[in-house]
Amino acid sequence: MAKLRKATGVREVSPGVFEIYASLGRDPLTGKYRQVTKRFHGSFKDAKVERAALVLEVSAGRLVAKRVTVDDLVPEWLKELERKGRSVTTIDEYERRYYRDIQTAIGKVEVSKVTTKMLTDLYAAHRNRGAAPNSVRKIHTVVSSMMSQACRWGLRKDNPATWAEAPMARVPEVVVPTPEEVLRLIEGAQQSSRPVYAKVIFLAATTGLRRGELCALRKSSVDWEQGALTVDRAIKARRKRLEPGESRKIEGGTKSNRPRKVAIDHRSLEILRTQLQTITDRTETVGESLVQDPFIFTDSLDGSEPWHPDAITRYFGRLRSRLDLKHLTLKSLRAFMDTYGQDLGFTLTQVSLRAGHDPAVAARHYVGKVHETDRRIAESLAALLDAS
Repeated sequence: MAKLRKATGVREVSPGVFEIYASLGRDPLTGKYRQVTKRFHGSFKDAKVERAALVLEVSAGRLVAKRVTVDDLVPEWLKELERKGRSVTTIDEYERRYYRDIQTAIGKVEVSKVTTKMLTDLYAAHRNRGAAPNSVRKIHTVVSSMMSQACRWGLRKDNPATWAEAPMARVPEVVVPTPEEVLRLIEGAQQSSRPVYAKVIFLAATTGLRRGELCALRKSSVDWEQGALTVDRAIKARRKRLEPGESRKIEGGTKSNRPRKVAIDHRSLEILRTQLQTITDRTETVGESLVQDPFIFTDSLDGSEPWHPDAITRYFGRLRSRLDLKHLTLKSLRAFMDTYGQDLGFTLTQVSLRAGHDPAVAARHYVGKVHETDRRIAESLAALLDAS
């Protein structure tokens, strides 16, 4: 029997039948090497000529091993965002928006064939269904991010979202509660079945902490001698479809990923001391003990589990409805601290640092310690809410 012949890129599989192949390089999504293969019937000499023609087609970019669709791209793009250290909640939100608002329109389309016209049609369809401009702009942000990654991986040469114009964003009106309205919220919470929320509302108004930052406060977060908080963690709510055993709340960095010190007044310090004593007494009543560094706002007996941020939002929604203060949101308490802090004579930079905003100028001047001006902000804001 004659020996079957082979050469670079050519292999005889049976007399007169050849398999020819050429490399397509590394797959940008999986990192694996790819090749294109075809069968050829004829002579060994002609098979080598055919293989040379195949290599030319590959070099010209006319052949690819796999047509990568947007659905193929998305899982790898999300993994890349995770590798880059993007917030888990941001990744969850991007994933949720893709599968809810984008996939139906372009999921099966090859990445290289997504056009600006497809994206503007997608935005228009959402606007026609009544989506708010800000919501459509969030969809645009997701598309732009994934297409930018496709460009980095060589799946296309340009980003079609660059020229796809999303609706103009509408800046929402900032609603600032008066000191009297904040007091009504505090008093209403004190008279409710969960008076502990009165403490949360007071702290949110005087410190400007976000709900996730309040939930993440631990015993070690408080400087009990100097009257200050170290704000370097936040509890984040996950809304994606989770696997069994995954938690809907995770502990991570703050929104700006920059730890900060926040001075607190004597009343806020006493509120935190009282709350810590409350959970200690509750635990001892049932013969248990707290973990070494318990959360301050917790419903678990050992203090190991923080509140879910959504619990604060839901409670606040019910409270404001009961008190006929529906124009206020939980974010209004941060606006109270921002606005009245400046009205009391403190600079925008000083108030921004306290709230954990990330203005570039303020960040450069922040040295990581509690300044006397920050302490005066704390005392002045608490005085506005001092009913005595």
